[in-house]
Amino acid sequence: MKTLEKKKWEEGAILARVPERGLVVMVLLFALGGTAWAAPLSEGDIVRIWRNNGAVQGVQEFHFGVVDWPNRVVAVEGRGPVPWSTEPNARLLARRHAVADAQRRLLYLLYELRYGLPRGIDSIAVEGHVVMGHIYQEGQDEQGYWVDVELPLQRFLEECVIWKARAK
Repeated sequence: MKTLEKKKWEEGAILARVPERGLVVMVLLFALGGTAWAAPLSEGDIVRIWRNNGAVQGVQEFHFGVVDWPNRVVAVEGRGPVPWSTEPNARLLARRHAVADAQRRLLYLLYELRYGLPRGIDSIAVEGHVVMGHIYQEGQDEQGYWVDVELPLQRFLEECVIWKARAK
């Protein structure tokens, strides 16, 4: 880059306009302020969610997964088809698909816990962020590759977020 062009670029850059100490202060305020916005769920919040979902004692099955209320654990299963191929990476691709399916089911389960599923629903589209849980079992059967994923209920409710949802 020519010297004159470099100088113009540096003058126009945002970081070049902020003194170094000011930049550090802004980054610290942003980082510390971001953690204060997310308040952890209280026991009362979890009990309210439990009551809103029927106050089932023990393990409750939902359309997209299972919630073990006494042990405060959420579990879903993800499945991925194994392609009829002799390539060595076919099983790895099927596992990746199963993990992605488990993440999708976690997001849908979050929607189901928070809002319920209306009767006569044809389809649901949910966008968001999920925290991947612990894969406690995995394997392959006639239908394809499968993974069983579990996640602590409190972490599931606090860290997974729905950005946009549409049910038809």
